[in-house]
Amino acid sequence: MMKKILFFLLLCSFVAQAQNTICIGERIGIASDDDITRSLLVYLPPSYHDSSLKPTKYPVVYLLDAEANFNYFATLMDKLSQGIPNVPEMIIVGIQTSKRETDFTTNNDAFWKLITTSVIPSIKNEYRCNNFSIVVGHSLGGLAVAYALNNYTNYFNVYMAHDPSLWWEDNSGLKLFEDNKQKNFKGRHLYLSYSGEKVRHNGRSRHHEAIEGLQSLLREGGCKDLQTYFKEYPNENHGTVQIMANIDFFRMLFAEMFIDRNEIEANPMVIKERYKALSEKLGYEFKPTEKYLKNTAKWLQKNGKEAEAKAVLSINK
Repeated sequence: MMKKILFFLLLCSFVAQAQNTICIGERIGIASDDDITRSLLVYLPPSYHDSSLKPTKYPVVYLLDAEANFNYFATLMDKLSQGIPNVPEMIIVGIQTSKRETDFTTNNDAFWKLITTSVIPSIKNEYRCNNFSIVVGHSLGGLAVAYALNNYTNYFNVYMAHDPSLWWEDNSGLKLFEDNKQKNFKGRHLYLSYSGEKVRHNGRSRHHEAIEGLQSLLREGGCKDLQTYFKEYPNENHGTVQIMANIDFFRMLFAEMFIDRNEIEANPMVIKERYKALSEKLGYEFKPTEKYLKNTAKWLQKNGKEAEAKAVLSINK
């Protein structure tokens, strides 16, 4: 059972006085079997508490290494989801850990059991979540994402691994895919980024070799029906690659959402067409939000396009 223990602590920027704080989320605690209270950092999108809109449900992103990544990631997704959105508004659940080499390596089944049997049900019970979810991890967190894809295949729709340490413990991450190359991954998406550092300062050239090994396995037809996208970032290092890749991958994942308003003015039904294409691509129904349709209609009305505005407002009816 999830128990909220701290609110807005460390997730706020304090400006002059307490009443001027800017908060991007809340911290909640969940007890694990090892009697350690783990922290979850939760971001809710701007529309979540907007009383002028009908309550709706949101996709969820589960973000590993939240102690290092939550603030920048939540702010980035907030920006990308506003105005003419590149991505949907989403609930972001940052999962903190102080035991990365235990939680994120291939002996981490207890970690994923906690996530799948306790964290996810608790989040769904506490917040308005739909059934589309994404898990994001970097480095050892990327290895953990690979483990989840192979062993907890049906819990997330999209698995994003940034410069994953597939080489860890004698290529344990690569072996996960080799052992499951006959498995059917239908409906699952793997987005994987890697940096341009071919040889690391500690000599771990195996890092790239393991990623190249996975690419070879997939080219040879392994992991049937797994939708994959790999991208190298030659000008980024192991620490920076996830920032650029998160921008690119989320925009690519939801590319159909980004619709030029001139297209809408010419054909309001282009919104319906693009969201249909998005739904078919991801195997989950996405619809334009009330907030987006209202903002678009308002823009059309401002430009004297009353009929087009009316058509936009009718799309979800």
